[in-house]
Amino acid sequence: MEANSLVRRVHPDHHGRMTQPTTKILVLCGAAGVGKSTTAYEVSHQLGRADVPHALLDTDQLDQVHPWPPSGLGPSELSRRNLAALWTNLAGVGHTRLILTGVFVALAEELAWIVDAVPGADVTSVRLTADVPTLEHRVRRREIGSGAADQLARTLRQHEALGHPEPPGTTVIDTTGRAVTSVASEVVGVWLGGGGR
Repeated sequence: MEANSLVRRVHPDHHGRMTQPTTKILVLCGAAGVGKSTTAYEVSHQLGRADVPHALLDTDQLDQVHPWPPSGLGPSELSRRNLAALWTNLAGVGHTRLILTGVFVALAEELAWIVDAVPGADVTSVRLTADVPTLEHRVRRREIGSGAADQLARTLRQHEALGHPEPPGTTVIDTTGRAVTSVASEVVGVWLGGGGR
């Protein structure tokens, strides 16, 4: 499936008429330390203050198991199954907006299992970036356990891998030297046009 076919799709209703998707997903991605979680929480706070219903999920929690991947499953299959189950419950109580965070180095491949888990969704992808000194500072500040050195090495590898072109329609936002409130406001504008009840 091509990356640009995953975004802003139109679907037939039960009468065969073409309708716009009713579920909106924001995929907020980037290397570890770029500010995904902080930005996602601020986006959530801003939407909450505007009384815009939404749900927030960190995709790292969808497959945080050992051994990984589980025997007999592909690298993204457990995440797909868990997201599908969670979305069934969230949609069941009326949610139509979902914020997902993840590194997603190969974004087009990740979008494939996301749209499979949430059929018919309108997906907006935002890649957060930062310069290397900022990434190193953030990772060293937050990682205090035995895995700190490994995490910094992973972050730098991710940053290097993310130098390739993104799927069509992806917005790239540099967080270097910016306040999280400013970054989050820009993300909300990209996703919902600054509103979107």
